[in-house]
Amino acid sequence: MPEIRNDKTQHCASTVLTNMCTVKVALLFFSFAVQCLSCPFPPPCLCDARSPTVYCRSLNMTSLPKINPANGSWTVFLNNNKLRHLPSNAFFGIKVHMLVLDNNEIVKVDDHAFNGSEDSLIFLELAGNKLSSLPSAIARLQNIMSLSVSQNPLTDLDQEVIANISKSLLFLDFGSSEMLKFPRSIKLLKTLASIDLSDVTFTSLPEDAFQPFVNSLNVLGLHNTSLAELPSSINLLNSLQNLKLDRNRNLSAAAISKSVPNGLPGLTDATFQNNGLSTLPNIFLKASHLYIITVLDEPISSLGDDCFTPNFSSNFQVMRMNNTQLTRVPSCLSSVESIKRLEITYNNISSIEEDDFMNMKNLNILVLSWNPITNVSDKAFERNDALSYLIFEQTKLQYIPRAIQNLKSPQLLNLSGCHIQCTCENLGWMKQWKRRPDYFQIVGECWNLRMNLMTFIKGEIPKCPN
Repeated sequence: MPEIRNDKTQHCASTVLTNMCTVKVALLFFSFAVQCLSCPFPPPCLCDARSPTVYCRSLNMTSLPKINPANGSWTVFLNNNKLRHLPSNAFFGIKVHMLVLDNNEIVKVDDHAFNGSEDSLIFLELAGNKLSSLPSAIARLQNIMSLSVSQNPLTDLDQEVIANISKSLLFLDFGSSEMLKFPRSIKLLKTLASIDLSDVTFTSLPEDAFQPFVNSLNVLGLHNTSLAELPSSINLLNSLQNLKLDRNRNLSAAAISKSVPNGLPGLTDATFQNNGLSTLPNIFLKASHLYIITVLDEPISSLGDDCFTPNFSSNFQVMRMNNTQLTRVPSCLSSVESIKRLEITYNNISSIEEDDFMNMKNLNILVLSWNPITNVSDKAFERNDALSYLIFEQTKLQYIPRAIQNLKSPQLLNLSGCHIQCTCENLGWMKQWKRRPDYFQIVGECWNLRMNLMTFIKGEIPKCPN
């Protein structure tokens, strides 16, 4: 058996060579190994033949390089270049599985641009180009599942193209400021699982906009739209699992609640970002499968007491409210037993009160970083038996809260960036904390000493007077 010296080749062929007993068979697989490493695109493009994947990103390319024929089903990244035209047979010689052409300057795609990959191209990303119409070449893709054409000056989605891909398409990302009405052709896509609509300036959708997908739609994203209301057909989306609303400045919480009176019972993941919301919409009470809510960059100062009920979803485990305007932990959250991770960062909370987390018996991780917290009640966390990780980075605390003595199984207290004063007067109480676990780590620095907190706790506190 000949020696195989190339390490990558040996990796590619080792599995099949291990049990080969003849030189003839070994040479056959050695040949296959060399072939599987051939890259169809010349430098400066890079290849990972084990995937197989081609990386031609951010190379200032103005035209496609000549492709060398290669076996395999390839993923090709050509995003962030300066391509303007996809000619016929642009990728002939390889089978393309996923093609990423985001953020180029493409104005034209020839009818036969995807020749040779009509049956293999499943994911096509053309967002951020200069297409004024949906290329007819897309209609030739027999098995396309995901199409992204947002951030192109498209005024409509060609009905013939959409009709030809309607049986296979599952994921659609579209929309532009030039699109003055919701495309009628969308009704043909009766198996869509995901819709992302971006940048449109019309203020409403047809009432039956979501009617065709009532049994299929799992994901709905509305991004940077001028929508002031949602269509009534959203109430029929019982299979909707993921809702993301970001930069919809005309869409108030009241309007969302009014548009969705039946709630979204299948919802598992909801994200609200930079919509200008003053509170959260009241759409969660029937969401018995809800797992996570993420709120980012919203001017929310409070939540209604009826936003949640204690046991509306036993699956609800993660709540994130980052960069809002809360001044205290919302009381409606403190009643939700199922939450395991609570993040409220970059807010205006200055004090942690005794009952802030009163009924959160499953809370395990609490993140309150970047709040102006100066005080933590000594009786905080008394009923949080599962709480183990407290992250208070960059708060205004100058002491280690005595409330950590209430924790049943503390693992970590992170006080990085806090101005902790390491003195016996300030921290001497820890000498009397006989049940402090040895594995409990307190991270941070003494503001008044060149010493980290654990060094002070272990080395200096025992010297403090009783």
